Amino acid sequence: MKKVLLSWIGNNDLKSVNTGERSKGMLIAFLNSEYFSDIDECHLLFNKNTEAAREKTKYLKHIKDLFSNDKTLVVHEFDLAPDSFRQIYKNANDIIEKIKAESHGKVNLFYHLSSGTGQTAAIWTVISRTKHPGVLYMTYLDGKSKALKTKIAEIPFDIDESYIQYLEKNNDLEIFKMWSDIPEYESIIHKSETMRLLLNKAFKIAPHDIPALILGETGTGKELFARAVHKSSKRADKPFITINCSAIQETTANATLFGWSKGAWTGSVDQGKGYFVECDGGTLFLDEIGDLSLETQTKLLRVLQFGEVQRVGDGRTFQSDVRIIAATNKDLRQMVIDGKFREDLFYRINVAVLKIPPLRDRGSDSLIIAEHFLDEINQKFKIDGEKYITAAFSNSAKNFIVNYGWPGNIRELYHTIQRACIWNENKLITEEDIKTHLLEPLHNECEKKIELSAGNPVNLEEIVGQLKQKYIVAALKLTNNNKTEASKLLGYKSYQTMTNAMKKVGIAIN
Repeated sequence: MKKVLLSWIGNNDLKSVNTGERSKGMLIAFLNSEYFSDIDECHLLFNKNTEAAREKTKYLKHIKDLFSNDKTLVVHEFDLAPDSFRQIYKNANDIIEKIKAESHGKVNLFYHLSSGTGQTAAIWTVISRTKHPGVLYMTYLDGKSKALKTKIAEIPFDIDESYIQYLEKNNDLEIFKMWSDIPEYESIIHKSETMRLLLNKAFKIAPHDIPALILGETGTGKELFARAVHKSSKRADKPFITINCSAIQETTANATLFGWSKGAWTGSVDQGKGYFVECDGGTLFLDEIGDLSLETQTKLLRVLQFGEVQRVGDGRTFQSDVRIIAATNKDLRQMVIDGKFREDLFYRINVAVLKIPPLRDRGSDSLIIAEHFLDEINQKFKIDGEKYITAAFSNSAKNFIVNYGWPGNIRELYHTIQRACIWNENKLITEEDIKTHLLEPLHNECEKKIELSAGNPVNLEEIVGQLKQKYIVAALKLTNNNKTEASKLLGYKSYQTMTNAMKKVGIAIN
């Protein structure tokens, strides 16, 4: 039987060619491991929409040096949206189908999880447990030796075959019609195509009893998505409990989650069920899961694997059947590399991933949401006091709302409008009214008050350098690291001039 390995080439893999950072070269570390010695054929999948795509040629040259004459290397290139589960699945599935056909089914499949994105890892997990069974490998940074090591990844749960059918067959418009009249979905106000497709994904995963991971900045509405998934699932009539993991005290985390017996600690006169038992049959939303301690992560993993909790005190065990939806604004993959988040727990929850875009990336959604908030606030304040003047946005305010970045996302937008309504004495809320009531009033860099005193000197060159660094990084990000275009944005005569500036302010030149 031919042994075939499949792996994505990740952004960090590509960067590792220049940086030499061991923790980023996951794929190369695997190719140097004992597990690779048995592989006959290696298929590497590459997405051209990757930040470090320009490093592909150099990276592949380095990869080829690791191959002996008895091993075959095949590289597949795609142009797809990095967060599209359907596109990732379709391309990966097509390759595997072709491999099987050419080998007349006589093939053993192996998948490398640690290269690529959370979405690609999730698809390998789904494929390996359903349509194309195979062995999963993961490469990790060993905490003691600080070396990259590889092991077989154990996935302690099954995935319903019907999830594959959803990935393959469901039409986006048909799915939209299914959820468009569900209140929890309607509460997620939007007009953008990006959000409609994301809500489609939420509805797709809802019927399947698999863990979900919701990613997004603070204030983007992660709990709203979790509630929508719950309400369109088989557990809709069961409890939905939200746990803010960042608010749980480390000393009482285990008792809070898993329960405690009478006398478990000094002063505990009663016993408590804990959230996992209270939520039995329902959905547990673990918000900011990245803030849990490693000790609590270990106990959480056990609950997810075996469906039972052991309460603090007498150690008595109870059955707990819950669906986990986790959320975070942190980079869990990087936390795994840094040893701050358990890798096995990461793969356990990283099955169905929903990545909510920040408000600044949602086009005119910000204005639609703002007008909805304004209607709500007007109605409430009118009931609170008859003298309240019903407010409306001026055209300048509308333009500002659409074009402002809203770093605090939807939450900041709501409270800014609320403050403007409280203090505004006119019918129209203007652009200046909005600016005034931002938590951090908006200023042009050149308009900021300069504070100097004889006893408090400043380093002007350092300040200018920091400002240059900020603008260069922003320009490179906006142009996908195209130095020529970035230099034009910043007013440099040539990209060489910008390169010199980068050297002076300490920006790495790739």
